[in-house]
Amino acid sequence: MSGYFTKNDVYDKNGVLLLSKGQKMTDETITRLRRHGDYKQEELVDFNSRQSVILTPVAKELGVRMNIRDDRLLEQPNKILSTIIFESKTKPWWIYVNALSNYVDWLYTHSIDVAMISLMMAVELGYSGEELFNIGLSALLHDVGKLLVPKSIIQKPGNLTGMETSCIRQHCELGMSSLEGFDFPKEYADIIMQHHERLDGSGYPKGLKGEEICHNARIVMIADVVDAITSFRPYRQPRNMDAAIRELRNGKEKYPQELIYLLEKILE
Repeated sequence: MSGYFTKNDVYDKNGVLLLSKGQKMTDETITRLRRHGDYKQEELVDFNSRQSVILTPVAKELGVRMNIRDDRLLEQPNKILSTIIFESKTKPWWIYVNALSNYVDWLYTHSIDVAMISLMMAVELGYSGEELFNIGLSALLHDVGKLLVPKSIIQKPGNLTGMETSCIRQHCELGMSSLEGFDFPKEYADIIMQHHERLDGSGYPKGLKGEEICHNARIVMIADVVDAITSFRPYRQPRNMDAAIRELRNGKEKYPQELIYLLEKILE
C-alpha cells in the first residue's frame, strides 16, 4: 500500500480531519483509518499510475525541441521528477515549487525542462536513486531566486540595462539564501549558486573557474543553456537543438565538453 496516496481530504464522522489530500499511505495511517472506520480503497490513488501523466505534456514538448526520437529516454526522468514534485508537497521547500508555477509562465516550464535534461544526463552517468532525487530537486529549484526578481525585468522583451542585468544576476545568491536551513547536501545546493559559472571564470556570481565548479552544477549548467537556447523568451525567439549544441561546442573554454558529448550520445 506504500505506493498509494489519499485522493481527497479524509474526515471522521465528527468532521475531524484525519488525512489531507495527497498524503502518502503508510502502515500507521492505514491502521488509524481502519480504527476510525474510514478506510476505503476508492479514497486512494495509485501514485505509480498518476506519476506518468503529471509531466507528460511538458516532457513531450521537450522531446520535440530536443529531437528525441525514443520517448523511453524521458520515461525515467519523468517518473523521478513527478515523484520529486509530489513528495515535495510535504516539505518546507514546497512553497517555492508552488510559487515557481504561479510567478512567470515560462519560468516553471524552464525549471522542469532543466530538471528533466539534468536527470537524463545523471541517469546515463549511473547516479543512484538518492543522487537522482537530489540533482532533480536542485535542478528544479535552480532558478528559485528569480522569484525575488521583479517580473518587469524577467519579462522585459528588450535588452536589459546594466542595473537590470545586475539585479537578475543576483538570483543565484538569492536562491541560495532562500533555501538555507533545508538540509540540502552541499554538492547539490551548490547547483543553485553555480549554474551560471563558466569554466573560464567568465560566469557569475563568483567568477569560479575549472574544478572550482562542482560536477553537479556543470550538469545543470549544460541543461540550463540547452533549454534557454531552444525555448521562447520574451527577448528572443527559440533556436533548434543543432544550434544549441553548436554554441556549446564553440564555447570550449566555457562549457565542459565531456558533458556535451554525453548529451549528444544520449540523443543519438
